Amino acid sequence: MLPCSGIGKVFGSIGREAAYIVINELAKGRSDIECLPLIVKGKKEVIEELKSNKVIVIDGCPLKCAYYDVLEAIGSIDAHFITTDILKENRDLKPERSFNPLGENAKKLSRKLAEKINKKVNELLEGKKGDS
Repeated sequence: MLPCSGIGKVFGSIGREAAYIVINELAKGRSDIECLPLIVKGKKEVIEELKSNKVIVIDGCPLKCAYYDVLEAIGSIDAHFITTDILKENRDLKPERSFNPLGENAKKLSRKLAEKINKKVNELLEGKKGDS
């Protein structure tokens, strides 16, 4: 799993928090996070490991920087999520501007996004196809 590196932005923080929820709770022991800057820098060991695993990218905004960086480095992505999409589905949870620490609505959005990502983790590990 590769979350956006949008440091200092609430939607990047929501995406990273969702990734942590997945790897530390929902799919503990079945998922991991890789470092996006290492991929951008061309770290061969990380890139080769990603090529041999299922890859989920989480972008903090519609610019899809993480998606394009990972796609360029490894050639394919198994699932892609954009943090702002979870807000479209939960308009009542407008995130606070605070990103450190995350506000209550941002935490709720992170949890909702994590649940969607976890569903995709389960599908990928079981070999099922589905929408991200």
